[in-house]
Amino acid sequence: MPIQAFDNIIENLTAEKSHKLISFQEFLKEFQTSGHLILRNVFQLFHDMIHHYLSESRDDFADDSESMGFLNYNLDELFINESEKPFFADRLFSNRLVNLAKSFRMSSERNKIYIFRGPAGSGKSTFLNNLLTKFEKYVRSEEGLLYEVVWKIPIEDMGTEFITKNRAAGFGADDNFFEVPCPNHDNPILLIPRKYRAALLREIVQDADLKKKLFKHRQYSWVVNNEPCTICGSIYDALAERFPVKRIYSMINVRRYLYNRKQGIGISVFNSGDELERTIVKTNERIQQFLNEFFKDSNKVKFLFSSYANTNQGIRALMDLKAKNVQRFLDLHGIISDEVHKVGDIEERIKSLFVVLMNPGDLENVGQHPKSEDPKVDDSLKDRIHEILVPYVLDYDTEINIYVNTFGEQIKLRFMPHVLENFAKTIISSRIKKESKAIKEWLKNDRIYEKYCDPDFFLLKMELYSGLIPDWLSKEDKDSLKSDVRRNILAESENEGHQGFSGRESIQLFNDFYTKYSKKRPITMQHINEFFMDENKELKNEIPRDFLKHLTDLYDYEVLKEVKDSMYSYNEEEISKSILNYLVAITQNVGDIIKNPYLNYEELIVTEDFLDIAETYLMGYNAHISAKRKFREDAVNEYAASTLAKEIMGERKHIMETRQYTEMFNQFTKTAREKVLEPYAENSNFRCAIKEFETDEFNKYDAKIKERVRLLFSTLDEKYSYSVDSAKTACLYVLDNDLVKKFRYY
Repeated sequence: MPIQAFDNIIENLTAEKSHKLISFQEFLKEFQTSGHLILRNVFQLFHDMIHHYLSESRDDFADDSESMGFLNYNLDELFINESEKPFFADRLFSNRLVNLAKSFRMSSERNKIYIFRGPAGSGKSTFLNNLLTKFEKYVRSEEGLLYEVVWKIPIEDMGTEFITKNRAAGFGADDNFFEVPCPNHDNPILLIPRKYRAALLREIVQDADLKKKLFKHRQYSWVVNNEPCTICGSIYDALAERFPVKRIYSMINVRRYLYNRKQGIGISVFNSGDELERTIVKTNERIQQFLNEFFKDSNKVKFLFSSYANTNQGIRALMDLKAKNVQRFLDLHGIISDEVHKVGDIEERIKSLFVVLMNPGDLENVGQHPKSEDPKVDDSLKDRIHEILVPYVLDYDTEINIYVNTFGEQIKLRFMPHVLENFAKTIISSRIKKESKAIKEWLKNDRIYEKYCDPDFFLLKMELYSGLIPDWLSKEDKDSLKSDVRRNILAESENEGHQGFSGRESIQLFNDFYTKYSKKRPITMQHINEFFMDENKELKNEIPRDFLKHLTDLYDYEVLKEVKDSMYSYNEEEISKSILNYLVAITQNVGDIIKNPYLNYEELIVTEDFLDIAETYLMGYNAHISAKRKFREDAVNEYAASTLAKEIMGERKHIMETRQYTEMFNQFTKTAREKVLEPYAENSNFRCAIKEFETDEFNKYDAKIKERVRLLFSTLDEKYSYSVDSAKTACLYVLDNDLVKKFRYY
């Protein structure tokens, strides 16, 4: 009785089988539909592989003219999903990797050794293993199409003795061909002579965009300029002495080039303890013997190649730069320089992606190697090195994802909002350097942030490294955060993440913390302070001085803001009216009576008091008078540009649709919230109503308090994902610590 499930497996495996040989003519026909896939070297293939697994790329500031392309890339498909051991790439590393892939796409193959450098425990090995696993899988998919040459040389004309001898060596009774695979895995299109190749491609490539790129873009220069490998070239020349050209091309067959890391085909990975190969020159004695007898000359075709041939148009990787891998690293230098490797008497051209994992200081191992003449490593070798940093995670969301992957999604339920993030920020603070020249040059008045940010701006840096601009920044500082400033700040990350708690240490610390406090739900900031400052005092030295104090200040500020926001019942009509009156008033003189065209020509007397009150709401309570004057001047100029100029140009955008109005509305609302909690902060009934919410005792309070408390809990739940228990804890925390007073003018 047939088993359907097994039959389905057989059917699927049959459909997936990709080793079938096709003729050279069939190969050329595939250019009509798959030319963009066939004409890729390993660097272009790497680019396409990365983007194949890239499930999302989002620019959080796409509408911002100062956006500098620091995108939110989702690489879960590449490094996490279906991975035995996930690798979590933060935003900084994701951008480095994707930008590297883009550089491969924009130019021809690169004569570089690509070194991924990072400290022990940063996940380099996991990163590379996952990358190579998905690369191998990609090359076996339809999108990862690669072809290589297999010669099928006929033996029927060679006489009975030759045929009998070779069949005895392994041929079946009906075999009339001897297969000679190209050990260098070259693209079959290279077997068309260069002087005819361009004309052929113009005819067979149907994609107009690809055809344009082929002859104008540097990334495709190899297609029209490269020669076939020495072995295939010598076979072609030897056959040309005995057969017409048409017959020779009938002997050229093509098959899928499939990577197989275990067999070292397409991908070879070496650990430092792996023995060096004793035999540099490789051959296949059976194939060499056949070629000698077929061509009646042992020098016609030398079937010689090196282990580098196995990864031609593939990846050769060193998992570290120690012991025997130092020799392998030095051997790459000559190959990288001119892509030529001498194998016996013949030249072997190698075009592979060479990848090396390296810890800080590993290059010193190269300098101390007997083969290295310069103790600091030869400068010409340094010129061939391209470094990509793999530091410890500097993005707190990514750090949290590591905890969730290790301990489960349920851990989030045990923490107060923001507290799990703050544990991650505490870990990351140990990895960031104290000085930030870029931030100091950018912020002109950093004292205004002293109540909720550390003086060295670790917390600000963490937000920017995560692609966020915190809303607690002043409007002036947000406006001055130009793309070049952001770029300078992100550049500082190149020197960070190489010290502090490693990835392994971080997981162990979280395990210790969670084991101790998980039963004391919800876990609060007090528990973080206890863990790092009291119970594990040896950890203090790893964390910047007073960092937890400033982290708690920021937490206080955020919780207070959320509680205020949740109590605030918006009167959008009144706010809108104030802004529209202000925009018209600033174009007039104090004492003028104006009729506002946006409010049915309602009359308004322009006074300094009105302007000052409006600007207080638009800039915050601590805005200096000189800053208000500057704000008013800028507002007049922007108002003119956003209304009169656009109306003249025919856009006729309504004033309430402009960026100026929207920003003013948001800021006005933010400032109005600041005072909302003050009438209740010292009201004991209000505190008790919060404590007794959702109990029978709650009904004894007056209607106004009950209405406010219900609004408070409802908004905290809907907008900020607070449970009832965590909302009670947060509100009581705000009241008991007198946070209203602490941040009265911030």
